[in-house]
Amino acid sequence: MIRGHFDGASRGNPGPAGAGAVIYDDGKVIWRCAEPLGTHTNNEAEYLALGILASELKRRGLHGMEICGDSRLVISQVTGKWQIREPRLRELASPVISLVRELGARCLWVPREQNSEADRMSNKALDEGHFTEDLSASGGSEADPAEKTRPESVFSEILQAAPGIWIVSDGNERYAVDLKHGCCTCAAGRKEGRCPHITAVLMKKAVQKHNPGQN
Repeated sequence: MIRGHFDGASRGNPGPAGAGAVIYDDGKVIWRCAEPLGTHTNNEAEYLALGILASELKRRGLHGMEICGDSRLVISQVTGKWQIREPRLRELASPVISLVRELGARCLWVPREQNSEADRMSNKALDEGHFTEDLSASGGSEADPAEKTRPESVFSEILQAAPGIWIVSDGNERYAVDLKHGCCTCAAGRKEGRCPHITAVLMKKAVQKHNPGQN
């Protein structure tokens, strides 16, 4: 059974923030990521962490899984139990919630102790910077992330090429995202007008809006 976990951390609230995301397959870690986020509140960091996890699940073609987090506020808002009353948070959360719904994921609140690996990744992002480990690709043993240092984002590069046009580097491929027309040059973007690359650009724009000095 595939299950994703996410966690966000902010030291200062708002302050330096980090995201952690982990994917499990029958209880075994197959992917984990630590991503520094710049300056954010804890709730913003939680949503960005969820977006990173959801983008990776989408990239892998995984649907209908469980997504777990220890933020009662975020889980309650994503599932529609609570409204998002803060405009700043609503703008940041909107593309993330859309992607989670597209995945058909079941979002569950879990106690903090059941979310320890995602929590560790969020703090690793703050202490050490970018980190991604894909154990499913190597098929190897589950080593501690400290033993592997391949620092990278979910997408290695997201750059604005022209007004409304962004270039997203995904592995060895590069895709153009046209926000004005809501499309991407990847297969999913051309066919459906929805893809992780579009979501990643929307998230980056939201981060830049709240942190103008961040590239």
